[in-house]
Amino acid sequence: MSNAFEAMAREAVSAENLQHSVSTLCAMGEKVSGSAEEERACAYITGQLAAYGIEHTVHRFDSYLSYPKSARVLITAPQSLEIEAVGVAFGLSTPQGGFSAPVVFAGAGTEADYEGLDVAGKIVLLEKLPTPERGTTAAARGAKGMIAMSAGPQRHKMIITPVWGTPGYGEAANIPRLHVASISGEDGRRLIDWAKAGTLAATLITDTFEGWRDVRLPVAEIKGREPNFVLVGSHYCSWFDGSTDNVTGDSCILEMARLLKQHEGSLRYGARFAWWPGHSHARYSGSTWYADTFWQDLFDHAIAYFNIDSPGVKGATVYVPRHQMGEVSAFNESTTREITGWGTDTSSRAQLALGKRKDKYVSSTRPSRAADQSFWGVGLSSISVYGMLTPDDPNRDPNVGGSGGAWWWHSAQETVDKADMAILSQDVRLYITTLLRLCTAKVLPFDYTHAAQDFLDALREYEEEAGAHLDFADLKAKAQRLQTSVAAVHKAAEDLEDDAHTGPVNTLYLRLARWLNPVLFQSRSAYEHDPALSSRCLPGLAPVLTLKAMDPASDAFKFTVVGLKREMNRIGHHLTEAQRLVDGWRARAQ
Repeated sequence: MSNAFEAMAREAVSAENLQHSVSTLCAMGEKVSGSAEEERACAYITGQLAAYGIEHTVHRFDSYLSYPKSARVLITAPQSLEIEAVGVAFGLSTPQGGFSAPVVFAGAGTEADYEGLDVAGKIVLLEKLPTPERGTTAAARGAKGMIAMSAGPQRHKMIITPVWGTPGYGEAANIPRLHVASISGEDGRRLIDWAKAGTLAATLITDTFEGWRDVRLPVAEIKGREPNFVLVGSHYCSWFDGSTDNVTGDSCILEMARLLKQHEGSLRYGARFAWWPGHSHARYSGSTWYADTFWQDLFDHAIAYFNIDSPGVKGATVYVPRHQMGEVSAFNESTTREITGWGTDTSSRAQLALGKRKDKYVSSTRPSRAADQSFWGVGLSSISVYGMLTPDDPNRDPNVGGSGGAWWWHSAQETVDKADMAILSQDVRLYITTLLRLCTAKVLPFDYTHAAQDFLDALREYEEEAGAHLDFADLKAKAQRLQTSVAAVHKAAEDLEDDAHTGPVNTLYLRLARWLNPVLFQSRSAYEHDPALSSRCLPGLAPVLTLKAMDPASDAFKFTVVGLKREMNRIGHHLTEAQRLVDGWRARAQ
C-alpha cells in the first residue's frame, strides 16, 4: 500500500467516534466478565461493527474467574479504627466474623523481605500492590492474610492468581489462598510503624466471588486476498469505569476496524479484532481460550499478535515500543519514530519499571508475562506500543504499568476525564499505520537477526552463571549461524516484488516464529501456558541461576544439571529446525 493510502487512513481517524465509544463504555461502570455490564458492552461493540458493515461473531464460553464484592480492614491493636479498602480477585472470602491475626510488615513482599520473619498464620502488610508473585510468596511462607497498599491516596483492585487463564487440571492448586485487602498508601504508611513494633493486629472481612461465569468474546474479521491475518486484541473487562484500562483500547480497535474496512479491497492479508473478556478477573482467560480453541488456525495463518492496552491517556505523549519480539522490533520502532517522533532511543526514560524483565542482557522491550500474550506456544510474533507519562509527570506512579503509568489505574478515580481524545486519535493514527503495513506487505517486515541476538543475549547470562558446570558453546554456535543465515535471507528478500516470490519468504518468516518463540519465551509445551509470573528469555534454563548456591556433590545439584541438559536439547532442536527452514529456502531461491 502506498504512503497515500496510509495518509488517507490517518486523516480519516474520527475523534468524535472515539469520544462516543469512550463515553458510552465508561458510563456502563465496572465491566466484570460475565456480568450484565459485559453484555451491554458487548452489545455496543457488535452494534458498532454492524453499522460499519464488518463481519463479526460473539463466542460464548465458561471462564473460571473472580471478583471482589467487598473488603474491610479493622485495626484492633494498638487502637481500634477502620481502614477503607477494596478487595482483590482470587483473594479468599473470610468467615462471617472475619479473619483476625497479628500483622507483620514484610516490606515489598519479596523473598528477601521475609528473611527472619515468622508470618505463619498471620497477616502480612506490604508497601506494594498485591500481585501474583507477592501473593504466592506470602502463601508459601504460611501467611493467611495480606494487606497491600498503593503509593498514594487511591485504592487499586488487583488479582493475585499466578495461573494463566482458566486453570487446567491441577493448576488451581497454585492459586495462593489468602484473605487480601488493598488500601491506599496514605493509610498504609500509618500502619507500618505499628507493625514494625510488633503491636499491630487486624481483622480482615472480605467477600470475593470465585467460580465459573459465562462470558462473551466478540471477534470481527476483515479479510485480505490471502488467508493469513494479523490478530489485534484489546481487553474489554475493567475495574471500575476503566476509562484508560481499557475503554480507550476498546474504542481504538473499533475505530481501527472501521478504517481498515475502507481499504478492504487493497489488503493482501486480513485482520481479526478481538475484545478479550477475563483479562482483569481471570488472568487473561479470554485470549487463553482463543489460543486453546483456535490453536491450529493461529499456527497456520496468524502473522502477529498486536496487543492494544491503555492508549489515549491524558498526558501520555511518550511512545514506548513494548511487549515486542525481536523480529518485529526494528519495524515497530521505525514506524513509531516516523509517525510520532518517538522510539526506544528517545523514550528510554519513560520505560522506568517497564523494564521489569529479569534478563541481564536482553532488551527490556521484549514481552513480559502480561498483556494477553497468550500466543507464545503457537509461536506468534508479538508487537505493541504504549503511550506513557514521563517520569517527572506529577501523575506518574512508579508502581503502575497500565494507564500510561498514571496513578489512577485500577482505581475509582479512573473516570472518563482521564482519557484524552487528541492523544487517542494520535495513537490510532500510529496503530492503523502499523496494521496497514503488515496487512499490505510485499515482504513482511520481520528481521530475525534480532531474535537470534535474543538467544545469544540470554545464553550469555546463563553461561556466566553456570561457570564450568554446563557447556553452552553448541547452542551459541547454532544461534550465531542462524543469525548469519537469516541476515542473508533478509538481504535477498529486499528486491522481491511479485507474490510468487514474496509468498515463500513470508511463509518462511511465519514458520521461523513457530520454532523460535515457543522456547525463547516459555518453558512449558507449545500447547500450555506458563504462569503469570515475571520471566526471562529461555525461561526453561532459569534453574541455571540456582547452581552457584548449591553443593556440586548434592543430589539437588546433579538433578538440576540433568534437567538443564534436557532443556538445552530442546532449545538446540528448535534452533536446528529453524536453520533447516532457512537453508531450504535459500537452496530453492538460488
